[in-house]
Amino acid sequence: MNKSSLILFFALIIPCCLVAQEDKKQLRFNYGAKVGFQAIAYNNPEFDIKGYEFDSNTLHSNKIGYTIAPFARLTMDKVYVQSECIFGITRHSFDFKEINNNNNTIATNHPTYNLRTICLQVPIVVGYNFVQEEKYVMSLFTGPKTKFVFTAHSHQEFNHFEYYDLEEILKKRCYYWEIGLGVKIGYVFFDFIYDWGITKASEYIVSNIENQKFRSDRRDHIFSFSVGVIF
Repeated sequence: MNKSSLILFFALIIPCCLVAQEDKKQLRFNYGAKVGFQAIAYNNPEFDIKGYEFDSNTLHSNKIGYTIAPFARLTMDKVYVQSECIFGITRHSFDFKEINNNNNTIATNHPTYNLRTICLQVPIVVGYNFVQEEKYVMSLFTGPKTKFVFTAHSHQEFNHFEYYDLEEILKKRCYYWEIGLGVKIGYVFFDFIYDWGITKASEYIVSNIENQKFRSDRRDHIFSFSVGVIF
């Protein structure tokens, strides 16, 4: 977790702790774990590789990634602060059509790009239980998320390009803003989450043999579903 995330985490928790000094029974600590799925969406990703001109209509086919995470939560009345440590495998797939192609059909042996990354995601969210019964709770939550990408373990596959040694230089750290809906029944809960990508996910694409760099402009927007237990 970076320094700014730690500062924000303590800034959110300290007010809860100060109020709870008057009535310690109000402050509760919970922990748990969850597993889930993630799908990446993009808003017109753009690539500019010499020999191939691609416009904002790059065709993106979604692939499902997987996550597993422990978490800790501090709750006071209906408000809570939660931090997670999410280990995930994300998968991306892009099909390209040439800019002079007037329809969305793609020819045989069209250029494709497949990417798989291993990452660690650290969200810190504030939630509010707007429905709170004895065993049934429904909440809304929001907050920042930092994603650390283990670039050394990424797998990239460029097919049918003029250059056969292409490599996308990924950003090792990306920032998101998360918003979600949680439903809890007893000890089991379900989370539905959308992460809006604040920063770009890549630096550029490079051909090492030709010593050339090409533009890559895309931001990850992540849809997640997870199920877990809380104690």
